[in-house]
Amino acid sequence: MRVEYIVWHTAADGRDGGLRDTTMAEIAEWHAAKGWGAGYEGVQRAGYHFLVRRDGTVERGRPLGKVGTHTRGLNSRSVGICFSGHGDLQPLTEAQLRAGVALTVQLLKRYGLGAERVIGHREVNRLVEAGVLGKAYRVAKTCPGRLVDMGRVRALVRQGLLDGAGS
Repeated sequence: MRVEYIVWHTAADGRDGGLRDTTMAEIAEWHAAKGWGAGYEGVQRAGYHFLVRRDGTVERGRPLGKVGTHTRGLNSRSVGICFSGHGDLQPLTEAQLRAGVALTVQLLKRYGLGAERVIGHREVNRLVEAGVLGKAYRVAKTCPGRLVDMGRVRALVRQGLLDGAGS
């Protein structure tokens, strides 16, 4: 698997307005119910490689190097990071943002990528428009959510790369 992108998601939980702190085990159950992750057991059935909980704790899911099931058209070319919560209903916590940026910086260094290769799931449409992906991969989702500013995320990641964060 050749990683070209790091894709940010939210679990889209807490639709009832409550602040949920979804676990990777819960996501693995949701994904298994959809038939995803066949051949994997436990949290590895989740389509994401990582989950960042509300307190900044990072949980592992699908092993790095194994294709995820998180962004159609990019699964074989990306690492998926999910965040507990619902980015249309509440922003990421500061702890989530710090942990997510640090994790992303580590991954970018590992794969020799720059901050421009960090996208929110909804930004797949930019890749469609640029001809990187076919029109069939266009999404109507807001994921990781309207309250997750991916421009700010990339600026923080860029700064982290300059500062040596995530080493």
